[in-house]
Amino acid sequence: MYAKFALLLAALLASAAGFAGPEHPPGVAMIEVNHAGRNAASAIWYEAAGDAAAQTQSIRLPLRPIPLARNAAPAPNHGRRALIVLSHGNWGGPYSQAWLAARLVAAGFVVLSTSHPGTTGDDQSAAGRWRLWDRSSDVTAALTRLLEHPEWSVLVDPQRIGFAGHSFGGWTGVSLAGGRYDPLRQRAACETMAKKDLYCDSTLKDDLQGVEIADASASYADPRIKAFYLMAAGPAAGFSDASLQAIRAPFVVDTADFDEVLDARHHSSPLARRIHQAREIVRSAGHFAYVPLCRPFVGAIAARAAGLPICDDAPGVDRATVHRQVAADVVAFFDAVLRP
Repeated sequence: MYAKFALLLAALLASAAGFAGPEHPPGVAMIEVNHAGRNAASAIWYEAAGDAAAQTQSIRLPLRPIPLARNAAPAPNHGRRALIVLSHGNWGGPYSQAWLAARLVAAGFVVLSTSHPGTTGDDQSAAGRWRLWDRSSDVTAALTRLLEHPEWSVLVDPQRIGFAGHSFGGWTGVSLAGGRYDPLRQRAACETMAKKDLYCDSTLKDDLQGVEIADASASYADPRIKAFYLMAAGPAAGFSDASLQAIRAPFVVDTADFDEVLDARHHSSPLARRIHQAREIVRSAGHFAYVPLCRPFVGAIAARAAGLPICDDAPGVDRATVHRQVAADVVAFFDAVLRP
């Protein structure tokens, strides 16, 4: 058993050496965000100076490492640019949408990628999966911290802020746009679902005794965020129709047609119909097509050994192609709605 694990680990580590980064990787710096007893450490992504040295950042063993220039100086005459906040899904972290952050930086944006205690790869709890509105507070706290930061705030135009989120991160965007949520309504919807998706099946097994929900129905809207792009988002049924119809910010809902975690028929597509004037893009992809590329060969083996389906794309789906298409749509959307 140990010998097999050692061989697998050696193969995984060796595979990292073959990944060459771009000539000018994005600059990345961590920002501490502590609020309400939560450590929502976040990362700012920006155009780095041309002589910035690239490092390799590992994410998770099944996933390919990413190139970045940690704590690099910003490019000369960087100036203030539109900011896109990224929110990860369950089991994620600040690097979960690194592929999108890098493309946004290359297109002239600054990015703030957040983390959400209770739903990260290192911090899982039933309370975290139940109290999704804590994620909205994480984003608001991280955004405030960045806009007041003595070093990094000068890179951001506070009048041009957008949001993109995957999975639970998409839920977070709806909440920040003004969606009002009832977790008991969501649980009831899961209970009545004939064929339960992975989200509903797992959440109904969580022990929620003692988890406080009295603050769930409050508004967590953050008016500083002007536009929203959701990817494979959910859960959806707990949001009230009135609150979704009251949203006036530009909205794109990117739906994964083969979503095995949050069935699009119950989550993403209904959100697109219920949010005022939201535009839906239906994509031939599964839930995990929006997370980083997996390491060749050994990535899928490691993921399956850990019981994680993150490397298993639907037949005919090429994750790299999905990333290029999604990034192009995200950039085009924010270019249009966040013009100076």
